[in-house]
Amino acid sequence: MTGLSVLLLALTGCAATPEEPVDQSPQTTATAREQEPAEQAPDETLVAPTPDQHSEVGSLVEGFPVDLLPLPQDAVILVTSAVPVGDADVQEVSLNLRTAMSSDEILTTYRDALTAAGFAELPETSPQSDLAVESTFTRSGGDELVSIGVLDTDSGRTVSIGGRIRSQG
Repeated sequence: MTGLSVLLLALTGCAATPEEPVDQSPQTTATAREQEPAEQAPDETLVAPTPDQHSEVGSLVEGFPVDLLPLPQDAVILVTSAVPVGDADVQEVSLNLRTAMSSDEILTTYRDALTAAGFAELPETSPQSDLAVESTFTRSGGDELVSIGVLDTDSGRTVSIGGRIRSQG
């Protein structure tokens, strides 16, 4: 029976029999790690060490359209961006913030501002996420699009807004 156990252990890649303890010394462990395939490091080019000229952490980036996407009075800004798209008068914007406002108050705030600026709210579809509120608005025949999502937590709401709008729209 012992011969069969040794054969099975050898076939499955184990070098020790049940009677032999496995050597876990640092030297043996390092050698084993050297033989394992190296894990690939994350692509450093995908992670920016600091915000660029089109984004700000903790405050509004210059050129952010607060008239179109107003901030709640108690907003704690997490990050904002307003990135021009080529030479067009279009920019991709994003706003992430925390607030104590209710999900309905948040949606009403942005619905009022966007519809006053000529955006139309798209019909609600069945929720595909765990968000408390989500809605999408469009203008200019669909060329401009703003999506809003609100995540409820015990300590408040996290609001994420993103879209593509005309810079002077």
